[in-house]
Amino acid sequence: MSVGTRTTKPDRDIIDFVASLPDRMSSRQAPLEPDPDDTAGESASAQQAAQPSRPKQESMAAVAPPGAPAPLSDRSTAAPSDFWGPPESVQPGAIYKLYRGATGEVHDKNSRVWVDFPSLQLCWAGYDLPAADRLSLLDLASCKLRPLGSSPSSGSFAVDIYSRSDIGAVNVGKSTSTGDRESDGIAGHLALTVASSKGNDALREFGDALKRLLESRDSEGKRGLEFIQKRLFQYLWRHQGTSFTEEALYEAQAVLAFNLEPREGVAYLRGKLGKGTDPEVGEWLAQMSTLKGGLDPTMLGAYFSRRDTLDVFRSFVKCLDFSNSDIVAALRLLFDTFKPGGEGQVITRILEMFAEAYFKQWSNNKDSIKPSTNYTSAESVEQVAVSLIMLNTGLHVATKKNPGKRCVGAVMTVEEYIQNTRGAVGQDQVPDEALREWYDAVKLAEISVEPLPRAAFSKLPVQPDIEGWLILVFNAQAHRRYWAVLALQRLYLFSDANEVEPAEAMDLKEARVIAVVEDKSSKERFNTDIQASKSKCLCFGSRGRPDLVEADADIRAFEVTKPPAKGPALLQKLTKPRTRLALVAESADLMEKWVSLISSGPY
Repeated sequence: MSVGTRTTKPDRDIIDFVASLPDRMSSRQAPLEPDPDDTAGESASAQQAAQPSRPKQESMAAVAPPGAPAPLSDRSTAAPSDFWGPPESVQPGAIYKLYRGATGEVHDKNSRVWVDFPSLQLCWAGYDLPAADRLSLLDLASCKLRPLGSSPSSGSFAVDIYSRSDIGAVNVGKSTSTGDRESDGIAGHLALTVASSKGNDALREFGDALKRLLESRDSEGKRGLEFIQKRLFQYLWRHQGTSFTEEALYEAQAVLAFNLEPREGVAYLRGKLGKGTDPEVGEWLAQMSTLKGGLDPTMLGAYFSRRDTLDVFRSFVKCLDFSNSDIVAALRLLFDTFKPGGEGQVITRILEMFAEAYFKQWSNNKDSIKPSTNYTSAESVEQVAVSLIMLNTGLHVATKKNPGKRCVGAVMTVEEYIQNTRGAVGQDQVPDEALREWYDAVKLAEISVEPLPRAAFSKLPVQPDIEGWLILVFNAQAHRRYWAVLALQRLYLFSDANEVEPAEAMDLKEARVIAVVEDKSSKERFNTDIQASKSKCLCFGSRGRPDLVEADADIRAFEVTKPPAKGPALLQKLTKPRTRLALVAESADLMEKWVSLISSGPY
């Protein structure tokens, strides 16, 4: 199931709810009904029942459903604790920023700070570590951004977070002052300082969002926080759902379908996006591969290996920008978009069409491209491309297939490479200096025909099915916190150290997922993983590990299992490699959503 790209019946309630959030935030004419099992709503109802009745003319709130927010006209007279609904002053985008958090320095150590909405706590920890330090959102007093250093223009700043009392400031470390700050115009005790260098927009936005959240809590009551706590998944969906146009969502569905079965993806592309001709399909594939990302290079290469896609590939390669590239850089760009499949004749067809496209673009920019060449035809370009692929194979591919062995005749010297190329292209078209420069470039860095099985995630045009914090349990000594994203039937795990490229991209096409509490064997394995033991894994360094052992860890945990040959790369670092991931969500409700969305597949 792909949230935002499918509107199947089970998703209808979620879609209706999030679509109405802006209206609910700007108007109280249609108050939210509390869920039947909403204990917060029941509590509010009980409080109302205990209060003496008031005349109808006093307020419309007297006839509102139990637990519903007061109308705007009566908001000023309603007690903050009676408010139930989305906080007016906090937008879905701010909730996402708070939940995702930001990085900075805490006590001179690289750390992340974020809001754990399921527990309504502010958390912080070292990179990739589970939260060891927490403060209740109800105990926080305020949040302030201030410049660091003698010059405000330096761009360095800090986010200071204050608690209402020093009781709430737990485990803040000896370098954190918890003295009273009323003398500085700020009531409360300094509980946490997160420092940042210039350019950390994420931390600045986090500080601003936290400030607005605390102001909303004080003006509208804690029920707004409880509403976010209960509706976190919908808030995240709402944030992502507003990020794409209708056309982008259709493109996302086409990408997902293509990665599963290229023919289905192209059929969807022709039907929904109006790409009716082969040149239009080729142009779209080139755009998605180079500009937006998301297409599986292996599936794309398999599609291009078919003879009935020649016109599509011809259009595809013409759309690649070779205008300011020498032939080595152009070949790198070509094979960075797809993995060629099939036999040698497939590579021959690919190089032939590449040569046509490159020659045309080179002709318009030849005076600015170095090293200088003087190709007379696309055929000359093709011959040079073939000689470079042969050189690349000898220098890199052959030695990989036979590690530790001398590949006689496969690895050419520069003189042998020049002599080999001269059999097809004369010095008047490609000087020796150019061949020597290309030889050195290929020797230094391989022309890889094995592109990564994904594009940079930041370029993916797909709305995630679900995303959020998960703790990966390697063993009793190694627990790691990752920002996890489910999209394109893959699970992406992001480290705090790199928010652009995932630490793991796990294909879930053949994966099995199950809630730990629903399977006896899974529960036994999980309990073994989190129990302390005398052995120690040194695979992940010697950093300290906050304890994960909590009373409800098992009801928040789920297990993802892959076939032995396709297990996650992260797990191969263990002393005893394995093919299953033990993951812990932040709540039992979120765990159920992860399991449901992974097991239901892409549709």
